[in-house]
Amino acid sequence: MLWIFLAILFGGILIGIPVSFTLGLSAVVLMFLMDVDPAVVVEQAIRGVNSFPLLAVPFFILVGEVMSRGGIARRLVELAQACVGFVSGGLGQVNVAASMFFGGISGSAVADTSAIGGMMIPAMKEQRYTGEHATAITVSSAVIGILIPPSIPMILFGIVTETSITRLFIAGVIPGLLVGLALMIATFVTARVEHAGQRQRFSLHALAVAFRRAFLGLLLPVMIVGGILGGVFTPTEAAVAAAIYSLLISLVVYRELKPRDLVGIAIRTARLTGMVLFLLAMAMVVAWLLTTALVPQELVEAAGQLTSNPYAILGVMAVLLLAVGVVMDLTPAILILAPIMTPTVVAAGIDPVYFGVIMSFVLGIGLATPPVGTVLYVGCAVGRVKMEGLVRNMLPFYGALLAVLVLLIAFPQLVLWLPGTLG
Repeated sequence: MLWIFLAILFGGILIGIPVSFTLGLSAVVLMFLMDVDPAVVVEQAIRGVNSFPLLAVPFFILVGEVMSRGGIARRLVELAQACVGFVSGGLGQVNVAASMFFGGISGSAVADTSAIGGMMIPAMKEQRYTGEHATAITVSSAVIGILIPPSIPMILFGIVTETSITRLFIAGVIPGLLVGLALMIATFVTARVEHAGQRQRFSLHALAVAFRRAFLGLLLPVMIVGGILGGVFTPTEAAVAAAIYSLLISLVVYRELKPRDLVGIAIRTARLTGMVLFLLAMAMVVAWLLTTALVPQELVEAAGQLTSNPYAILGVMAVLLLAVGVVMDLTPAILILAPIMTPTVVAAGIDPVYFGVIMSFVLGIGLATPPVGTVLYVGCAVGRVKMEGLVRNMLPFYGALLAVLVLLIAFPQLVLWLPGTLG
């Protein structure tokens, strides 16, 4: 059954059928081959989207939209510039730091690319960065938003594998910071080689002013993570609180968001939410059919015959996910593969929280790789550059991301220490 499903899935992708419809087609084929009652399939589709934690997704999407339009993102960029603008690479370092701030609130790599890129790329071009170089920094740093909580991919992973979303959030903090550090090093080196960027003089006064202007925005990640850890609210309730808070700041305090802008924001949020929900419904049907056909159990047995070394199994999974990320977007890849792969790694003694972080990160790298990297295309549009030149400039940043991946696989405690310590 697995091979039939994969043949339909990749065949549909190759001829240009949207992934959600390809999933629906494969579900219908598997249903008839397995002689399953269509009513049961419909029930599984409804059950897939009838989830309280899933409500966090539209609210975090809304937070990202409001931040982009309401002045919060711009103030975070100003703070990042005051913090790291004096380092060699200038605005390139600011770009990475701003992505760490913004990604820690929106949870979306695409939102990060469009919001930060729209502000940073034109300014970077004025400081002798080429369009391709500036866009490469923007695109690669957007991966941080997948790791630093909140993270929409981790929410989806937690839902389809019944893994603690709170632990996934906390486990992503250190890997996210490591990715940010690695990309800052890559930015430092590439800026030196290309003689790009200008350093600004560090000023405590400028830092204090930027911090004061961005303070209300900085409270968002503190509220989200602190509230979850303190037991004040669940990840879903944290998303609602973050949405209300960001709306109040943008409408009442900063007053850069007008009531008439809310209609467009609501439409874009609803459109993205609808895409995610339909994908999730179809993916849950396929996952249930494959589980009924005992595919996960077969994969566990095959992995056990191949090797009993957890590191080897994780390495194989990482390579496979890198390959999948090249040809499939992150959201459908998680929804399809997480329910199939997670039992395999758990049987090998690997913590599902650890695997969830690794899977999200690896597929996040796929967002920045051709030919279907969503963030890559958004970057091309925002930076007004061609794909070929952008990919060439991405090579040092691909190296930085892969170096962090190897580090996380070699030292699992980099992921598991913080959630273990916080209980």
